This record gives sequence, C-alpha cells and structure tokens, in this order.
Amino acid sequence: MRREIVLVSALALTMVWPAFAPAQSLSSALVPNSRASQIDLKRLTKKANSGDIAAQFKLGYAYHFGLGVDKNVYQAIQWYRKAANYGDPAAQTNLGYIYETGPEAVKDLQEAVKWYMRAAVSGNPEGALNLGLAYLYGTGVNQSINDARQWIGRAANAGCPEGLATLAYLYAVGKGVSQDSQQAQKLALKAAKKNNPEAQAILGILYAQDSSALSDQGEALKWFRKATEGGNAMGQYGLGFMYEKGNGVKKDAEVAVRQYRLAAENGLKQAQATLGQIYELGEIVQPNYEEAERWYRRAIQQGDTRCATRLGAMLFQGRGRGL
Repeated sequence: MRREIVLVSALALTMVWPAFAPAQSLSSALVPNSRASQIDLKRLTKKANSGDIAAQFKLGYAYHFGLGVDKNVYQAIQWYRKAANYGDPAAQTNLGYIYETGPEAVKDLQEAVKWYMRAAVSGNPEGALNLGLAYLYGTGVNQSINDARQWIGRAANAGCPEGLATLAYLYAVGKGVSQDSQQAQKLALKAAKKNNPEAQAILGILYAQDSSALSDQGEALKWFRKATEGGNAMGQYGLGFMYEKGNGVKKDAEVAVRQYRLAAENGLKQAQATLGQIYELGEIVQPNYEEAERWYRRAIQQGDTRCATRLGAMLFQGRGRGL
C-alpha cells in the first residue's frame, strides 16, 4: 500500500493553505510608546480615570499583554472598553480580539464582530482584517465571501501584512475573486518582504506547484525556509515536502521527517496525517505503528476522517496499541 493523497505531488501542497488568525493592534495612534514594558501604574490609572483615552488604551494594553503588570483579561477589557467607547480604533480592535479569542468566560463572537466593525469603519487595518476573517469563516456573523473580500481588501490596501497575505490566499485559490496566481504572488511578496511568515509560506506553495507558470523549485525552497524561520507550520510542512521529494534540494529523509514533525507539533493536521502514513507504511523510516497511531489520533481530533479510516484498518489488522 502506498501513501494516499497527502504527498502525491507538489500539487498536494495546495491542501495546506493556512487558517488565518485574527490580528491585534500592537499600538494606538494615541500612544506611540504603548509597547513599553514599564509603566507608572498609579499615575497611569489616575489619568485613565480622568478620561484620558490614551491612558485607557495603554492600561488595557498593559493588562492584555502583561507589560509592567500581571496579565488580567478582565482589567484589559475594562480599560479597552473605556477607550473604545470614546472611539479609539485600536482599543476597539483589541477588545474584539479578546472577545473572539479569550477564555470561555469572556468569549462572545457577536460582541467581537461588533467591535471589529467599529474599528474597521474607523479605518483600523487590523479591525478590517479581523472583520473580513469573521465573514470568511462565518465566525459570529453569517458567512459572506463578498464581505470577507471587501474588508480583507481594505486591510491589504492599508499595507497590513496579514491583510496582504490573506488576500493573496483568496487570489491563489479563487475564493471570492477570480483565481489569479500572478496577483497572489504580487500580494504575498509585499507581505513577505515585511517578514510575514504566512505570506512566505504562500509564496513557497505557489512556486512549488509544477503545473503553475510560477513554478520554480529554488524559489519555493527559499520561501519555505524563510517561513520556517518564523515558526510557520505551513512552511515547515512545505520544507519537509521539498526534502522528501528532492525538489530544489538533495533528498534527505531525516530532515523531511524532522520538518513534518515540527509542523505536526504546531498543530498542522496535514502534517499529522503525513507522519501517520510515514510511520505506518515505512516508506522513508522504519515502520512504527505506535507512532503512526499517535499521529493519526492527533489528526482525527481535528476532524480528519481519512486518518480515522486508516487507523481503523490498521488496528483491525492488529497493528498499534488501540488505546
């Protein structure tokens, strides 16, 4: 038995497009030094209580990221909300981010969308991106590819690296726009030059596809390496693929497995499935059914039904522990 669709050809890399995460506003236009690690808490709190919007954002930011104070999501919400109610777009974005990604006790997706919308309308690029992602995935709002494209486009037009990368993805796969690899490359390159790992990985995928007019294995290898340096799971998977197949580099099974494992540990379902098949079939490593079972189960937890089928067949044949 040979491995299935996961690693048949470079085209399989198109299965590894990222699930983009919401962005945060790391500073406010009102607070040029909001990322400072030291704050005068007593003085800042006094200013914030007097209605100083900049101080309110800075306090929210400090509690959000634990800068000069212990992290406290409730304090972060309190101070972000005060600044957000006075119209600070950065505070609105970060407040929405907490409502989307915070602990279950505070999570409220519809509330997140409300604040993203306010920030986006005020011109905040991260707010626009997050609103676009909400429409793209149907998170806290009815899914709408057209609305997703509109708001992600605004973020990209503002130069937001995450917005550029996400818009590049839309053009690469033809979601909400006509498929256009050249436009995808152009957008991804802009974001990649700003050290965005997702964009670097997208460039790797675009260059790795044999059927593409952009096909260039050397460029693919370069961008996958850059993405990997930024800890990007998609880049790690792509780099592993290049080393396994010998595309643009000498074949090296050890490096390939190491990169697949990094991507799998970072939660990439396709990498987990790939490791499961590698260890089950023993194509580039010695068969190890316990390892195969472990990685299949990790992929199954993320909804991979193909891995569920393979694991079931493997266990039926008495291979693996069946735990």
